[in-house]
Amino acid sequence: MLIFVGFILVLLTSVLQGQESTVIVNRSNTIQRIDGKEYFFHAVLRGQTLFSIARAYGVTVDDILEENPDVNPQQMRSDQIIRIPVIKEIDPNKVQSSTVTETEYISHQVRRRETVYGISRQYGITENELLGHNPQIRSGLKTNMILKIPREKPTTLHFIEYRVPQLQTIYSITREFNVSLEELEKLNPELREGLKAGQILKIPVDYTPETNPPFVMDQEELTTPKIPQATAFDPWCNDPELKNYYNIALLIPLYLDNIDEEGEIDDLVKERTYSYIEYYEGIMIALDSVRAMGADIRLTVYDVTDSEVKARNAIWQPEMAGMDLIIGPFFDNVFKVVADYAKNKNIPIVAPFQADNPEVLARYPLMFQTTPDIETQMKDMAAYVVENYPEENIILVHNNQEGIRQLISSYSETLNNGINLYRYKRDSTNMAKLDGYFLDGVYIGERISNVYVVNDSVRNLNKEKVVTSQMNFERYARQNMITEIIYSRDGIDTLVARMDTLRTNVVISLMGNEATISNYTRQLNQLRDTFDIVLYGVPQWSNYSSLDPRYLQNLNTHIFTHSFIDYDKTYNKQFIRQYRKLNHVEPRDMGFRAVQTGMYFFNALMQYGSQFYRCMDVMNQTKVSSSPFVFEKTYRDAGWENKFVYIYRYQDFNLVDVRNDLKDKLGQRK
Repeated sequence: MLIFVGFILVLLTSVLQGQESTVIVNRSNTIQRIDGKEYFFHAVLRGQTLFSIARAYGVTVDDILEENPDVNPQQMRSDQIIRIPVIKEIDPNKVQSSTVTETEYISHQVRRRETVYGISRQYGITENELLGHNPQIRSGLKTNMILKIPREKPTTLHFIEYRVPQLQTIYSITREFNVSLEELEKLNPELREGLKAGQILKIPVDYTPETNPPFVMDQEELTTPKIPQATAFDPWCNDPELKNYYNIALLIPLYLDNIDEEGEIDDLVKERTYSYIEYYEGIMIALDSVRAMGADIRLTVYDVTDSEVKARNAIWQPEMAGMDLIIGPFFDNVFKVVADYAKNKNIPIVAPFQADNPEVLARYPLMFQTTPDIETQMKDMAAYVVENYPEENIILVHNNQEGIRQLISSYSETLNNGINLYRYKRDSTNMAKLDGYFLDGVYIGERISNVYVVNDSVRNLNKEKVVTSQMNFERYARQNMITEIIYSRDGIDTLVARMDTLRTNVVISLMGNEATISNYTRQLNQLRDTFDIVLYGVPQWSNYSSLDPRYLQNLNTHIFTHSFIDYDKTYNKQFIRQYRKLNHVEPRDMGFRAVQTGMYFFNALMQYGSQFYRCMDVMNQTKVSSSPFVFEKTYRDAGWENKFVYIYRYQDFNLVDVRNDLKDKLGQRK
């Protein structure tokens, strides 16, 4: 029986292959126009199939069946005449592109206790937008109701230009070019006012270049391959398993054992305790906020200091096994004790302040490191410099400090590679324009050709002076595009000698010591009438009280950091008012960090349940501006590190978040 079945399969395969290899010798070359659309008329011969006919004319079987609804593809008759639509070949030199913004929708199923406010925050839209696209919810949300969530999506459309002749109609244009009226109106919104003879229309075409231009390489080819990220979309996120309530453990050092019977505590412990009390208060304010939105979150607080005994006593409590999230402990030596427990119980654990410890992060897949390490911060700053100053004079200043030489070297390499990548792509796409002509003194009609004008800096790298895709980025990247100065050895005179009077001098200063930086900024300030200077500094500078704010202002000083409070933002003002009301003091950094952490993880539990970590990619995409968290895995089986970094600058004697400032300016233009 198996032999018989195998024989039938082989026979069937050979018959199909024989059919598909049929050569169409009677292919028509005569084009006839019907209702404004062009066709070939083909007479079917014995043995010809619809597939072989379609292949001969460069169309699909569906194209033929659409024009010949009476044709039965299983019973092709000899001498049958069928219409074949003419598919015009696209001249690549005439194809142009335009980016349009389209609104697409995703679905959201309403869960218990969700509110309009919470859903709009989840997707980064306003409440009015949500109500506008879902008018039915004005009378109230209902569990399991399906809502439409709008998303603005930029789409690149390819088109050719077409001049409308006399007496042609929109209908005949759609037939001739096989496009819908909706597709035409996307590129030609003026059509809603009517079609006019002589009008230039953009006709959408399906066009994908067969190859890259000879000298342009994709960015993926030019950079080191990234380690695969474990953040692929998980269907769980569409319909997560939610619980009626969630248990959270906060392991925080309150030093309650140091308080005597009269309630007194020594000054040293008091100061240390106050910082953590501030964190506790921030967590409680976040908890009150999410409870007001309908969340049932039950918080258990454990007094865990740097004592391993206290840490073990906490994890031995019977209720600990039922926790959905653990925040803390705050000290490295006891964090590992609790993290081991959390790993065995598959409980996510948040490291409130630990950073610069990749070994720990690699050990715990469900660990969330809220503070980005210094290398992450520096790489983000390098990317910002490349994006904003790729053509400027970049000078890297440091003292070749013991212990961080490797970090400085890695930063220098990252920055140099980024600048070289930018310039490589710029040089490789500097293309000539051909076939232009003058009409009434105006130069028109130019088109991009496949002739490339390559910058001399690229050509000089190739002895044969022949530019091909094989002239790799590696050779180009050997150019040193940044100037490096060891300040303790070279001094201010060498730095001045490397400055450029014709370009902006981006002076990146990876060094500390308050007295040194105070003198350094004073000397740079004296140069600002001669040179255009943008100064970049390290986070420690913000703690140096002796730095003259006038110098920082004059030098357009930028600081990168993992923590920054914009006191002009409404959500920060609300937190300050609430904190003052409850505690009668001003919140410090610890309080802000706590409320941000609480709001992020409490909302994650509300929206995606105790396995919220499966939806980190969705949470990153829908990040709200008040959240300082973008969690990513550096390695597949490692924990999650926060990659969000602030860069702020001194402006009008205020501190301004440069990225938010740019968003605000773009918003004002709209």
